[in-house]
Amino acid sequence: MMRRMIENIRWALLGTGRHPEMRIAPAMTAASNASLRGVWTRDRDRAAAFAGRHGAEIAYRSLDEALADVAVDAVFVATPNNLHAEHTIRALLAGKHVLVEKPMAVSAVEARAMVAAAREADRILGVGYHMRHHAVLAEAARIVLSGEVGEPIYATASFVLHSFAPPSMPNSPWKSDPAAMGGGGALMGMGVHVVDLLRTLIGREIRAVTAMSDGQRDERPLDRLAQVCFEFDGGVEAHFVCSGRYPFARNDAVIYCASGRVLAKDSVDMNPGHGSLEVMTPTSDGHAVRFVEAPVANHFTVEIEAFGNAVASGQRFRADGTDGLRAVEATDAIIASLWQAKRMEVERRDA
Repeated sequence: MMRRMIENIRWALLGTGRHPEMRIAPAMTAASNASLRGVWTRDRDRAAAFAGRHGAEIAYRSLDEALADVAVDAVFVATPNNLHAEHTIRALLAGKHVLVEKPMAVSAVEARAMVAAAREADRILGVGYHMRHHAVLAEAARIVLSGEVGEPIYATASFVLHSFAPPSMPNSPWKSDPAAMGGGGALMGMGVHVVDLLRTLIGREIRAVTAMSDGQRDERPLDRLAQVCFEFDGGVEAHFVCSGRYPFARNDAVIYCASGRVLAKDSVDMNPGHGSLEVMTPTSDGHAVRFVEAPVANHFTVEIEAFGNAVASGQRFRADGTDGLRAVEATDAIIASLWQAKRMEVERRDA
């Protein structure tokens, strides 16, 4: 890919919901190599108000206008889940690099089409798995994959969001629409992050899933609490829970290995700036615990900067389209397991 040197990535943001408002636009403002060129949503007055709040230069009148803007280097897709594939493919074929919010797509068929479009357009496609940019979780993965505590055997994680007070911004109405969400509630809102996180921590692919939830039935198609058991290649097993129903959750990730345990405390979350890491190993008279220092910067800002660096250098982005595809393939199997109440194999196939 021939590249001009880009010191500042100029972004167009598609979607002006709660997540772009609270996290993505502020991250673009804070990033050292990014600026928010323009914003598009179907309601232009809303786009104009959003642009004014976040210092964007323009509120586009249409999606076509946004994608035709020659001043835009990259597009962040934060529209409803079932529009991710359409908007991503259109942006890629318009010559833009794309960072799409999770879930990458609502089916593996769509995800493969997105990967193929990125390859055809010779552009970078990334997925917004912000936990890959959390220093505590990244260091946990490095320790496990280095073999320092032996081969992984079992991992578990929890991602539960609960607020006692009313949230500062309500969720968009589409988040109650099964088709727009892609068949999952907490699963698509939070669980897909943990799917990718466990792949990252264990360093292997998911072979099969068994899942249960309080949804995925005719009277309640969207879950509010879901649990998933994974079988990874090589015999590693894992479990996670995601929900918004209960308070005081321990949003930790724990990897149990043959020679020790790696515990990332209070790290599986949307909120930046917290988390800690400890490694426990056996000794002749019991065990030793080592606390590992890792910075707790705003991982959304780190994500935006990392994508900009990938665009400028041509190097692989930390969560690329293939990573997104693998997660969607697993999510397809999870939703099938929930509706059919049985173990499901994950169909892995490249684009």
